Amino acid sequence: MLAPNLALLFTVVAWATAIPASAVLLENWDPWFLSVARFGTGYAGLWLLMRWREPAAGRAALPVPAWRLWVLGAAGAGVFGPTYNLGLDSSNPIMVAILSAASPAVAAVVGRTCFGQPIERRMFPAIALAVLGCGIATWDPGQADNPFAVRGGEPLILLAMLMWSWYSLAAQRWLQGWSQLRITTTTLGPGVVMIVLFYLLAGLLGDARLLPAPVRGVGDVGLVLWIGIGGITFAMMFWNYGVQRLGLVIASLFINLMPIITILVLALMGQAPTWLQLAGTALVLLGLLQAQLRALPARRTA
Repeated sequence: MLAPNLALLFTVVAWATAIPASAVLLENWDPWFLSVARFGTGYAGLWLLMRWREPAAGRAALPVPAWRLWVLGAAGAGVFGPTYNLGLDSSNPIMVAILSAASPAVAAVVGRTCFGQPIERRMFPAIALAVLGCGIATWDPGQADNPFAVRGGEPLILLAMLMWSWYSLAAQRWLQGWSQLRITTTTLGPGVVMIVLFYLLAGLLGDARLLPAPVRGVGDVGLVLWIGIGGITFAMMFWNYGVQRLGLVIASLFINLMPIITILVLALMGQAPTWLQLAGTALVLLGLLQAQLRALPARRTA
């Protein structure tokens, strides 16, 4: 099962590095236009890839109702993206990290509530280790104010997590038999349309610039290509592939590697990690390893 693990590892690396890349681009563009640029570039890459790899699928009639693709597009991009960004803008970063660390538990609840999947109790220790590790790695004891303060945007983060978990499971069930490339492309298309409409609405309300600032150079182009092609085209496709092969709970555990990757990037830039960050990293990795080992007998049986 090396391939799905590598696919999910690429996904979290792409998503983690997209955060500082987006911060650089936000110095020049507003969040609404950046969302259009990112998801639009990602969808263009997926469309070209599908035309190359599966040209017949692009011309074939849809075997599922079109409304399902629009619902999946809303949950996976169109509504998910703005909801998450608004929540992130008004949330405590540490609380966001802790909520993100709880994504395996959210995935288990969504699977049970919406699709009748049994909750795998054998995953509880792995989830607990991952949540604890992510919380420790992102906690700064020297912070002056309360590091666990709630600022109001956290419910939006939780709502976005619920939508993403539902999309991840519903896409595999509603579009069963499709390739992951086709699933990702056909569900992202409606989502991009919604993101563009949100951008136009924000512009009419004065919250976005309908005439964005010009590109500052090749650096901006490279960053947009990375967060679009790397963070959307391949990351979403690899995510769906990992969910299909390993299950949503194990795939969600990989999200807890995002702060760990940030720590590694900072270490490469010369900022030595603290002992809390190292301890948190060890707990997250231990949780991932335990989840894989506990699921191994079931995979062998299958």
